[in-house]
Amino acid sequence: MLSKGIRNQYFATICANLATLIYGLSIGWLSPNLKLLLSDETPLLTGRINASEAGWIGSIGTIGCVLAVLICGWVAEIAGRKAALMLIGIAQLASWVVVLFAQDLTMIYTFRILGGFAGGGTFSVIPLFVSEISEDKIRGTLGAILSITCNMGILLGFLLCYYLDYFTVVYIALACCIFYSGGCMFLPESPQYLFNKEKKERAIEALRFYRGEAENESSKFISEVARFKEANGNATPKDSKRRVQLHIKDLLNKPTLKGILICVIVMMIHPMSGSVPLITYTESIFRESGSDLSPSTCSIIVAAIGLVGSYVSSVTVDKAGRKVLLVISCLGCAIFSATMGTYKFLSVLGVDLEYFKWIPVTTLSGMVFITAIGIGIVPFIIMPEILEPRVRGFVISWCLLEFHAVAFLVVKYFPTVVERFGLYPIMWFFSCCCIAAVLFVIFYVPETKGKSFEEITESLDSEKKTVPKRTSLDV
Repeated sequence: MLSKGIRNQYFATICANLATLIYGLSIGWLSPNLKLLLSDETPLLTGRINASEAGWIGSIGTIGCVLAVLICGWVAEIAGRKAALMLIGIAQLASWVVVLFAQDLTMIYTFRILGGFAGGGTFSVIPLFVSEISEDKIRGTLGAILSITCNMGILLGFLLCYYLDYFTVVYIALACCIFYSGGCMFLPESPQYLFNKEKKERAIEALRFYRGEAENESSKFISEVARFKEANGNATPKDSKRRVQLHIKDLLNKPTLKGILICVIVMMIHPMSGSVPLITYTESIFRESGSDLSPSTCSIIVAAIGLVGSYVSSVTVDKAGRKVLLVISCLGCAIFSATMGTYKFLSVLGVDLEYFKWIPVTTLSGMVFITAIGIGIVPFIIMPEILEPRVRGFVISWCLLEFHAVAFLVVKYFPTVVERFGLYPIMWFFSCCCIAAVLFVIFYVPETKGKSFEEITESLDSEKKTVPKRTSLDV
C-alpha cells in the first residue's frame, strides 16, 4: 500500500494535470468542430466559415502558447507555482465560457488563443511544480502523468465531439475547469519555491503534506528539511534580495551552462524528429494509404495509441531511466521517418506498392507510440531536474519558446518543402536529426533517475567529485 506522502504527491499531480486533460480536450475539440463550423449547420450566427478562416482557427492558438510561456513563467517565479496554476484555470474557464456564447468568428479565435494560453501554461508550470513536490524515486513517474492526461484529453475530445452535441461537450469542459480550480485551491505551494523565498515555516508545512509527515517527523524528513535549509538558509539579506532578480553570472557556471545546453537540444528533438508534421497531417496520410477507415475513426485510433504510449512511459521512466527512453524513442523515430521516406521515394520511382499500402498507417501509428514513450514527455521531465532552482523558471520559459517556434516553423513550411522537393528527402533529413539526437543523448545527457538535485548537479560538473547518495534519504 502506498504511504500517505506518496498518495498526497499523486493527488497533487493529478489535480494539477487536470489542466492538461482540459487542454487535450480543446485539441480534440478542434478537428470535429471545424467540420461543423465549415458546414451549413454551424452554430455561429454569422454563418459558415471558409477554409482560410479554418486555417487561422487551427494555428492562432500558438499566440496564446507563446504568451503563456512568458506570463505564466513570470507568475510562477514571482507569485508562486500555485498562483500560476490558478491563472491557467482562469484562462481555461474563460475559454470555454467564450465558446459557449460564441456567435461569430472573433469569439472562436478568442477561445483558441485562451486555450493556447492554458496549454502553454500547463507545459511550463506543471512539470516545474510536479518536479519540486516529488520524491526522487517517483519523480519521473509523476512527471509522465502530464503526457497521459494530455493524450487522454485528446482521445476524450474526439469521442465526446463525435458522439455528443456541440453544447454538451462545452458544459462537460466547464465542469472540468471548475473541478480543477477547486482542487488546486487547496494544494500547498511547492516547498522548494517557499524555501527559495525564505518562507521556511510555510515550506516545512508544505513539505510535511507532500511527505505525509505528522509532528513527530522521521529522520528522513528532518534530513530533507536540513538539505533545503542548507541550500537556502545561509544567504545574507543581500543574497535574499538577489533571489528575486536573476543575474547573468547565475548562468555562467559549468553545471548550469551544460544543463542549459542539454535543455535546448532535447527540446528540439521532438519537432525535428518528423513526428510533429506527420501527426499534424494524419488524415491525409491515412487517405493516401488507401485506408477504408473514416477520418474520425483514424483520429480516435491515433489518440488511443498516443495514450498507450504515455502509459508505457509512466511505468518505465523510473525503472528503465530517462536516457534509455530517449534513445529508444529517437531510434524509433529515425527508423519510422526513414521508412516513410523510402516508401515515398519508391512511389515516385513508380515501383508497384500495392501490397505495401499498410506502411504509411503503420509508420504513423509507430511514430505516435514511440514519440509518446520518450521524446514527447521525457524532455519535460529532464528540464526541471538538471537546472539549478534559481535559473529553472527562466530557462524553462525560453526553452519552451524555442520549442513552440521550431514546431511552428516545421509545421508551417513542411507542405511547402514537400511540394518543392517531395516528401522523401525531408523524411530522410528528420531521420538523420534523430540519429544525431541519439548520439547526443548517449554521450552528453546524464541519467537523472532516482537522483537528488544535488547529485544531478555534481554529475554535470566533471571537475567535481560525485557525492555519494545520502543514506538518510534512501527509500
